[in-house]
Amino acid sequence: MNRDKLAMPEVEHWETGGDDIDLRHSWNIINSRKWSIIGLALAAGLLTTLVVFAMTPIYRASATLLIESQAANVVSIQEVYGLDSGNEDYLATQIAIMGGRPIAEAVVDGLGLVEQPEFRPEQQPRLIDFDWRSWLPFKMQKGAGPSPQNERERAVDAYLRKLSIEPVHNTQLVRVQFDSADPNLAARIADAHAKAYIDSMLDARADATKSAAEWLAARVDSLRKDLQASEASLQAYREQEQIVDVSGLKALPAAEISNLSSRLLEARQELASAQIAYQQVTPAAGQAEDLLGVPALLADEGMRKARETQASAQQAVAELEKRYGPSNPKMIAAQSELAQATGNLNNQAQNVIESIRKRYEAAKSAEAAIEAALNRAGQQYQQLGRKESKLETLQRAVDTNRQLYELFFKRLSETSATGDLATARANIVAPAVVPRVPVKPDKRLIVSAAVLLTLLCGVGVAFLLASLDNTVKSSRDVEEKLKRPLLGLVPLLKGNALRAASTIGKHGETREIDPRFAEVMRTIRTAISLDNLDRPHKIILITSTVGGEGKSIVAVNLAVAFAHGETTLLMDADMRRPSIGKMLGLPRDVPGLSELLTNNARLAECVIDTSVKNLDVISTGFIPPDPLHLMSSSRMPSALKVLAHNYSRIVIDCPPILPVSDAALISKHADCVLYVVKSDATAVPQIRNGLGLLERVNAPIMGIVLTQYDVRKAEKYGDHGYVTSYEPHASRS
Repeated sequence: MNRDKLAMPEVEHWETGGDDIDLRHSWNIINSRKWSIIGLALAAGLLTTLVVFAMTPIYRASATLLIESQAANVVSIQEVYGLDSGNEDYLATQIAIMGGRPIAEAVVDGLGLVEQPEFRPEQQPRLIDFDWRSWLPFKMQKGAGPSPQNERERAVDAYLRKLSIEPVHNTQLVRVQFDSADPNLAARIADAHAKAYIDSMLDARADATKSAAEWLAARVDSLRKDLQASEASLQAYREQEQIVDVSGLKALPAAEISNLSSRLLEARQELASAQIAYQQVTPAAGQAEDLLGVPALLADEGMRKARETQASAQQAVAELEKRYGPSNPKMIAAQSELAQATGNLNNQAQNVIESIRKRYEAAKSAEAAIEAALNRAGQQYQQLGRKESKLETLQRAVDTNRQLYELFFKRLSETSATGDLATARANIVAPAVVPRVPVKPDKRLIVSAAVLLTLLCGVGVAFLLASLDNTVKSSRDVEEKLKRPLLGLVPLLKGNALRAASTIGKHGETREIDPRFAEVMRTIRTAISLDNLDRPHKIILITSTVGGEGKSIVAVNLAVAFAHGETTLLMDADMRRPSIGKMLGLPRDVPGLSELLTNNARLAECVIDTSVKNLDVISTGFIPPDPLHLMSSSRMPSALKVLAHNYSRIVIDCPPILPVSDAALISKHADCVLYVVKSDATAVPQIRNGLGLLERVNAPIMGIVLTQYDVRKAEKYGDHGYVTSYEPHASRS
């Protein structure tokens, strides 16, 4: 049977765990060092508690201010600061001013804090009062003390470190907080700082008012001079142009222009009428009979009467002409009247025409005269307009200068009247109260944080140590680190169980104080027996990396296990530090392997019968000066050949492989090699070096036996590499 198959169940057990095994492994690391971690955390908590209670308690006093965004105006004067208090940044600006150095300096000077020990670093209590200068072989001169100015600066720096300004969310309230070891001093400073801020605001307003008053006074004086100059210019222009009534300056020309415009309109209408009449009579001026139908002549009363007279004369002539002849005196008289009437009509027509002509010419003259007068009136009006415009310009300059002068004079008067009125946009709404409970240090928080951090650090150190731990602790380590099959986990034995495993009982049986130990030995025996059924392993060599790993106990108990069914020989080949004889209580002078190899004793004399049935022992005998030379003699393979003929199993306890090479030399004659490794002790590089030495000589390494395995610890921490489900029996083959 292949020896690799023997470790198969345990490998499968580890692999089936998956991620759960990794989590369990992490928990096992923490659980394995839990008391160290808890102890370290408790020690850190105790030390932190002592340090915290030794700290000076710090008290915090708080004064609350209301910073108004708009202040009530006592008078109607506008603000002279130019600061928009409705701005969102106004409160932040005031907080920055409040926490600035000028106010801190005012409080430090006002309260005399430079003399307070709390603000003098050289007078601060130190945690460790140690003067390194006293250890020097020569006296070192201390530097000169700080100047008063430096002391003040350092006091202000210390003051600012202890001061905090915090706005109250969604309000116009601001808290001025100060930390101090003296609660009364903390309250005094908090109130003093708030008052200093208010005083600084009042001083700033007073300075601004004073500056504004000075500027307004200079401006009023300049505006007064400008007003006087503009008034003088206005008066000079009035005198120059002889203007008395400004309002009536353009009234007369305007009325005259209006009257002339009306007259011109009438004259033009008259001219148009006269022109029409004149044009009607002009073509027929020489023919009176042609004028009788002209409307202008028809409208004349004289022409109407003349025409009536002519018509009457013509009617009389016509009537007489029917009665009398042309030579009749009545006829002659009638014709004479007709001729006279016609002459009168013509004369009257000429007179009317002359009258129409004169009327036309008079209308033309009147129109021209009125137009000339209107032009003169317009020019005069424009000239007066220019005068009035210049006069209005001068008047506006006077009015503007007067308004500016009156406005600035009013502001100057208001500023002067309110210069002594101290108003501020901040006031203390909650004075500081002497605190009763210190704000620092937060003992619970510090101690809890120290314990928690120590626990975390302890866990981290545990994982660090686990990662740095390069030993073999379990079957998983054997498979992963050594790449070798595990033959058995030998439990850690103490007290009576260790003594029982190190001896042979009186009745030929090992005292099974710990049944798990006996079960492991039987498991190893079974693994060796089943490893190669065709050619059983007769010579079984047991070695380890270094001494003290329990190989001798394994050799004794494995030999006892084989003796229960087969003839077995236990050989102690460790001539450096023999232990088999001591464990079995053999006499020191009994012949052993050294006598057999040196031919100083016969084989029968060297083989010692034990109380265990089928079990014999060959001790080391005397200690030779050169054990390696003795082991490399030709008698060693001859002796093993003879012994293998007489015994079914030969168990050889060899020295560790790293200190000496005896095991590598004897392994050439062995059928299988059991490599014993002490749990949680031997470093993996050492084990690999030992296995490498055996591999170089082609030693038949069968597997690893992990000894001194703490079963209780494994069960407690959940290490399932060791199975404890077997029940012990009194007799077992």
